[in-house]
Amino acid sequence: MPASMTISEEIKTVRKELILEHAERLFYERGYRGTSMEAVAEALSVTKPVLYAVYDRKLDILIDISLRVLNRSLDALQQARQAGGTRTDQLSLFAHRFTDAVIRHQAGSAVFFREEAFIPLEATREINQLKGRFDAELAALIEAGVATGEFRVDDVRTASLAIGGMISWIYIWYRQDGRLSPEAIGDRMATFTLRLVGAPAGSA
Repeated sequence: MPASMTISEEIKTVRKELILEHAERLFYERGYRGTSMEAVAEALSVTKPVLYAVYDRKLDILIDISLRVLNRSLDALQQARQAGGTRTDQLSLFAHRFTDAVIRHQAGSAVFFREEAFIPLEATREINQLKGRFDAELAALIEAGVATGEFRVDDVRTASLAIGGMISWIYIWYRQDGRLSPEAIGDRMATFTLRLVGAPAGSA
């Protein structure tokens, strides 16, 4: 938390994180429409007034869950781009980190995609801005790899959308007791990602 935060602000931030974690799970299990504010309060073992002191309405919780999903995706990309190394190294690292984020926060990813229709147009501006930043920065990374001769891509925009979609949708099929571990899935996503951009076999 920022050092400039007051104690009351810190308490509110902690409360918000707890609310989001519990609401995310409830929305995932019951659906947004099937989850009431009372159910969220019960999951937190607090009264509804405590919940309403942080969130005025259930929709605001859904919006914050969506923003968290997008910010995690953007963080994975930006951290990979700042890590140094070749563009191939950076794209491979991004695929691993993005895969880890989707798996680690599977419920949030599911809620974001399943319940997006409930978010009204007037509330989608920040969400769409984050989506646009993610797509643009991933395309810029691929474009940089093309410029260095590491990647061979005819349509950078389509390649970036394909990679983002491929990894984002892991939330649909990933199972904790499945055949592949999260680490193995990350390795495969990195391999598939590099193939999509035409990186030489065995380059990462």
